[in-house]
Amino acid sequence: MPQAQIGIFVEGATSSEYIEFEVAPGSLTSLPQLLPLFEAEQDDVGVNFVVGVRPSLMKEISPKHTPENVHDFADDVVGADGYVIPATQRDLVFWVFGGARDKVFDATRQLLAIAREVVPGIRVVDETEGWVYQTNRDLTGFVDGTENPTTIEQYDEAVVADGKPGEGSSVLLLQKWPHKQKAWESLSTEEQEGVIGRTKVDSVELEDKPETSHAERTDQDDFGHIVRRNMPYGDVSSHGTMFVGFACEQKRLHDMLESMAGVGDYPRDALTKYSNAETGSYYVIPPVDAFKG
Repeated sequence: MPQAQIGIFVEGATSSEYIEFEVAPGSLTSLPQLLPLFEAEQDDVGVNFVVGVRPSLMKEISPKHTPENVHDFADDVVGADGYVIPATQRDLVFWVFGGARDKVFDATRQLLAIAREVVPGIRVVDETEGWVYQTNRDLTGFVDGTENPTTIEQYDEAVVADGKPGEGSSVLLLQKWPHKQKAWESLSTEEQEGVIGRTKVDSVELEDKPETSHAERTDQDDFGHIVRRNMPYGDVSSHGTMFVGFACEQKRLHDMLESMAGVGDYPRDALTKYSNAETGSYYVIPPVDAFKG
């Protein structure tokens, strides 16, 4: 089986850079063009790197490594009440992360320089810095990633199985969710727990959680399991959660978005009253072998 990009599963990072690019038509024609990125990354001890490609572009340049039924985030997800989760699909993404901000900074600069050499016409569209808050909490104060599969289960949930189209690849959903912090902090702890569907201190799922709670609207027993690598981002004035979700099939991710937005018979996720997605892109994360030709 092709080797998946190991960065998907590396935990313990305290600093991240998320960089999304637009690529001039015809300037990225094969995955081996990007191999120098991986060769450079190996020189940076303590830094990991994941690269993803727009699904429609992957179909053009490497159909063998493209999962079945994968598609761009081409259209907004619109709920019954008009609530919108926006589509802002980009062409390429780098996720650089590690345990020290200076090493991540230096590695990102190096990778950007290489990218500009090997992919003519590449342009940075969005660059966001992520950082750890209170070990494993997001800026709502709640633990993030409680429902992640166990370490043993993660590979099967995040990576396309051997023998299937795109084997060894993963599908990434990357979104920036800025928080309405003042409105959120005006709620009592009990009210916040009702929105999330879990206790705030120890992240225990509520037995009688509301149907509109975030835990209910993203219940992985209903939609399928994903591997989350979320991280807070921003500064004191503007901040939120960078959603970083990997799955072996795109449907799991998109069904969760529709559930959160209140598409069809789903009630809208109560958390969307306190945090609204600002960006949204899907990426195929090809296996390492794909970059070697």
